Amino acid sequence: MSKIWIFDLDDTLHDASSKIFPYINQSMTAYVSQKLNISNDAAHELRDQYWKVYGATLKGLMKNHDVDPKEFLLKTHDVHELSKFVKQSHALKNTLKKLKGKKIVFTNAPLHYAIAIIKSLKIERYFSAVYSIESTKYNPKPSLYAFRKILRHLGEKPHQCTMVEDDLANLKTAHKIGMKTVLVSRQNKKTVFVNKRITKITHLNQQTR
Repeated sequence: MSKIWIFDLDDTLHDASSKIFPYINQSMTAYVSQKLNISNDAAHELRDQYWKVYGATLKGLMKNHDVDPKEFLLKTHDVHELSKFVKQSHALKNTLKKLKGKKIVFTNAPLHYAIAIIKSLKIERYFSAVYSIESTKYNPKPSLYAFRKILRHLGEKPHQCTMVEDDLANLKTAHKIGMKTVLVSRQNKKTVFVNKRITKITHLNQQTR
């Protein structure tokens, strides 16, 4: 029986919260402000509203303002700048190298960004595929649609897969459809849909199988 490891990217394989997310957040607000000709404060409020209603800024912009998703993702994820914040880790490479089974990345980030970050981490050799927001027709995790679309493409059953994530909502969906789940978090959150918790990705090993 095959074994598939499905990894989230940001805040799972690398630290995005400290510098990358603030930069992207600022870029998204600036884009909305310029595109809709509104103030930064108004853009921030609109993004917050769209996040609550649609689960993502992009979904709201597409639905209500006919924004081109490719343009939005390209302009808000400047890989030349963002790649500067990535720190390589020998321990991460070693962890992935030792982990048996097929490994893929499944992220809500755009493909050009995901590939750039993975290359900056120098871990591209360990992954057989990268599934991005484009792969799910701009339907982000934790939507069931996104997970099912990736599984159909992989041609695998959920029970053959282990989802490694920092986001509880995404793990809840993964568990709901039958995947095993690993939470990467320093917070001790006990839930029925988390099979194992590790404080950082380099603690992942064969005991999670």
